[in-house]
Amino acid sequence: MNSFKRISLFFAVLALLAMAVVPAAAQDTSPDDNTITVVGSGSASGSPDIANVEIGVESRDADVGAAFTATNEKIDAVIQALVDVGVAREDIRTTGLNIYQDNYPRPMENGGDLPVEYVVSNQIRITVRDIDLVADAINAAVGAGANNIYGLNFGIDDREGLEAEARAAAMENARTRAGQLAELVGVELGQVVNINESMGGFGPFEVSNLADAREMGMGGGAPIEPGQLSVSVQLQVTFRMADRMAEE
Repeated sequence: MNSFKRISLFFAVLALLAMAVVPAAAQDTSPDDNTITVVGSGSASGSPDIANVEIGVESRDADVGAAFTATNEKIDAVIQALVDVGVAREDIRTTGLNIYQDNYPRPMENGGDLPVEYVVSNQIRITVRDIDLVADAINAAVGAGANNIYGLNFGIDDREGLEAEARAAAMENARTRAGQLAELVGVELGQVVNINESMGGFGPFEVSNLADAREMGMGGGAPIEPGQLSVSVQLQVTFRMADRMAEE
């Protein structure tokens, strides 16, 4: 047998092997469509155990040095007041220090020049780990000279317990929904073959633009109600279906 015939025979054998293997491979990788896929939802609620709030001091003066000094003195007083009511010093962090010129010299309509004014602000972010101290901390800060308070929000420091509770509720919901669908089409619900999870966040409590109560003509302290927070879980679950007749 010459070389050409040997080569032709070799490729013919390869072609026959490919025809035999490809269908089997295609069959092995075909998707299993004998399933039911549902999305189950669950949530769990709990009391917040931590709070964060942004507190700031802002001063204005024609003398930038005077404005800077006034702001520093007030923010020091605010920090000390927060420590005095029970906020840990390590939970107080500076988040911003700004100095800018608010007005530029220009003639006024009634004569003279508009005076230059400098604005100096200093902001801190505090973490309150005892919810009962939140109102006291805010009121103490305002009493010490804070005139910018914003971004108050409550949270749960350790959320694993709530997540586990919400996850169990989501799985139960998914199984109930899949069971109803299986009943409608006359099949039995089989084992779980796939699960995908997505998490939801807490429903936040926020307060914005709380100004100095004294400057606004209001007396007393700010009432704070943390309420309840919830965490949610969604599970996309795929179950196998089994024919009732086949099982019987």
